[in-house]
Amino acid sequence: MNTITTILLKTTLSISLLLPLSTLTSASTPQKWKLDTPKTKVDFKVAYLGNGTVEGQFHNMDGSINYDVKDPTSTTVNFTVKTSSIDAGGNLRNAFLRRKELLNTAKYPTMRFVSKKVSMINAKEAHVTGDFTVLGKTKPLTVKVVLSDVKKDPKTARPFLNFQAIGKVNRLNYGVTAFPNMVGTVIPINITGQLVAAN
Repeated sequence: MNTITTILLKTTLSISLLLPLSTLTSASTPQKWKLDTPKTKVDFKVAYLGNGTVEGQFHNMDGSINYDVKDPTSTTVNFTVKTSSIDAGGNLRNAFLRRKELLNTAKYPTMRFVSKKVSMINAKEAHVTGDFTVLGKTKPLTVKVVLSDVKKDPKTARPFLNFQAIGKVNRLNYGVTAFPNMVGTVIPINITGQLVAAN
């Protein structure tokens, strides 16, 4: 095999191996992305009375995600949720969850996540570790974040990424010990939303 053929073969092979990553790094794809807050949802599940499950969401949140395609480990997340915006499917249930022994929304109106470290699993998945503050207590929390392929809004033709962040919160870590036979201890949290071009 001559030198030119060898070089062409190596070049072709290198390009083919990199193709799976190109969906996030093509020349036409924005490098930097930010959170589209109105299109973000914070959902949760909690075991109830042993064999039941209560699902709900928080309607009021704010925050920022700064994601750089070329340097994903520099991604920063700052996320704040208004605890009083909890909605578990009824006024009585919501009032129960807001009470002093549980979320204590009157005294602690927000819970907050601030990222500290991003560990890439692959080009579209990462573990994000940060400080999660609830009820005045701050503990480390790791969530798994998954990004979609770049898509285009059919109305505006602007590019966007869907994302999902999945984590579990142990309420005992934050001093919430009330109603052990009624409310579950580990609470799965699922955050979904969109990132849009930052520039």
